Amino acid sequence: MAGDSRTRERRSGVTAGDRRQAGKKPARKVGRPATEGPSEAKRDAIAAAALELFSRSGVAAVSNKELGEAAGINPALIYYYFEDKDDLFQFVVRKALADALAAYDEIKKEKGGIDDLDAWLSSNLLLFGEITRFLKIILDYAHSGQRSAQTDAAIARFYETETGLIAHALGEEGAASGEAEDLARLVSVFLDGIMVARIVRPEIDSERLVDLMRGLLKHKTR
Repeated sequence: MAGDSRTRERRSGVTAGDRRQAGKKPARKVGRPATEGPSEAKRDAIAAAALELFSRSGVAAVSNKELGEAAGINPALIYYYFEDKDDLFQFVVRKALADALAAYDEIKKEKGGIDDLDAWLSSNLLLFGEITRFLKIILDYAHSGQRSAQTDAAIARFYETETGLIAHALGEEGAASGEAEDLARLVSVFLDGIMVARIVRPEIDSERLVDLMRGLLKHKTR
C-alpha cells in the first residue's frame, strides 16, 4: 500500500513532505517542558482569528487584545504559541497552504474520477473566503515596508506548491514540460485574479470563468 501512496503523490505533484511543510509548527521555545506543548486547536484558533482581523484591518493595526478576544484566549498567551507577530503571520501563510491542500485531497477523495487540475480549481472555489483573506493580508504585507526573509519564503512556498501541482497535472494531460510550467503560472495568476474580481465585481460568475479556463487548457494540451 505504501507503493500506491507514493504513486498517488507522484501523480498529483504534491508529496507528503509538502503537506508536512505546509502545516509545519513553530519550533518549541527553549526551556519549555515538552509536556506543555501548545494546543494545536488553540494555535489554529489564533491563526483563524489573525487571518480574519489582518485581512480586515491590516497586520500592523491588530492588537494582541483583539486577537485574544477573537480567538477566545487570554491575549498574554499569544506569545506562548508564537515567537512574535511575524511568526504568527508565517504560520497563517503556511496554514493557508495546508488548508488548500486538505481541500484538494478531500475533493479528490469525494469525486473519485476527478483529475488533479479540476480538483485544485474546485478547491480554490470552495475556499473562496479564506483565500481572499489570504490575498488581502499578503498584499498588505507586500506594501508594509517590513518584509522578512522567512515570511517571503512562506509565501513563495505557497505559490511554488500551487504551480508545481498545476504543472504536473498539465504534464499528465500531454503538455510539454516548459509549456506546462508557463501555463501553470498563468493559471495561478488567473486564480488570484478571480478572487480579487469576486470582491470588486461580485456579479461575475467565477465558476463559469474557471470552466472556461479549464476548456482552454484542455484545448491547449490536446
